Amino acid sequence: MTSAPPATVAEQYAYLRTTVGVYTPGVSLVALGGLERGEVLSRALARDSEYVEPDTARESLILDEDATVWDAVAHIELDDTSWLFSHSRDGLAGLLERTAADAGVQDVEITDAADHVTIAFEGPKSWQIAADLLDFEISSLVLHGATTVRLPGENGAEGVLARIGTTGEYGYLLLAPAGSGAAEWVAARAAELAGGPVGTEALLRARTEVRHPQIPAQSEGLTVREAGLEWLVSWGREDEFRGGEALAAAEDAERGLITVLAAAGQAPAVGSPVEAGGQEVGIVHLVAPLAGTDQELALALLRKPFDVPGLDLTGRTADGAAVTLRTAASPVIIPQSWNERLGA
Repeated sequence: MTSAPPATVAEQYAYLRTTVGVYTPGVSLVALGGLERGEVLSRALARDSEYVEPDTARESLILDEDATVWDAVAHIELDDTSWLFSHSRDGLAGLLERTAADAGVQDVEITDAADHVTIAFEGPKSWQIAADLLDFEISSLVLHGATTVRLPGENGAEGVLARIGTTGEYGYLLLAPAGSGAAEWVAARAAELAGGPVGTEALLRARTEVRHPQIPAQSEGLTVREAGLEWLVSWGREDEFRGGEALAAAEDAERGLITVLAAAGQAPAVGSPVEAGGQEVGIVHLVAPLAGTDQELALALLRKPFDVPGLDLTGRTADGAAVTLRTAASPVIIPQSWNERLGA
């Protein structure tokens, strides 16, 4: 019996927008315990964590000392454990250990959780998988909520389920012990819902449509304000945190990222100039292609005041041909989950 061919990028994208797509998020997963773990979180994260409630999930930036972006991380807070995973960078455990040492923190346990796996599933039907893990009504797990769950299988292992996503659709993140079979179970349930695994290209398109941050590969070298990542930082903090001093001294941004659209088959080249009236006003920062769509999608880093919706500018394709780029507000699509009731 031959296996089915792998799904195309367009099919993977359709999983995310119409049913459920499954992927492995993050690079480094770290568990923090101990009475002083809050002090380490406060000094490491750009978002204030002093009043974070148990059973919640959120995202934050971690900055370098010059206030450039080290990475974005997801933070899941439970009663006795804090979980962090970095989206794009390894070395998170080492960074937290150095933070604890510099602060003189003693009562903290920092564990590189290589014995756990992370499984993300997103899409308008993803709640049906999450519901199977809960012993209460699915709608009671609110956005940015988290809870411990009993995983399917004979060994009855315990995991953590958080309602948090990246595509604008219903989204969930499951932390589970390696070897528990959780990843295989989620994959099987997704297949029952006519969904399946998704890769980086489909995720890039879906995330760019709703302006979920792409860090650091497509945002390296940008300031927090240029990249539009202010929502991942707590401004006006008076306590000490990594990169905080440089962040407070940073000047207002003179450039900004904005979504630009082009006709199908006329994608601008990454790094190519963007012009207004024959004058260069910025560059193309990221392109998120998707075969079969009627428009090309990109992000452009433009000099102010050109980083606003509704402008017709000129870009260049990889072969140098001029194309019209129209700046657009985000999101550029309406996620299906916005019009479907959870648990319906």
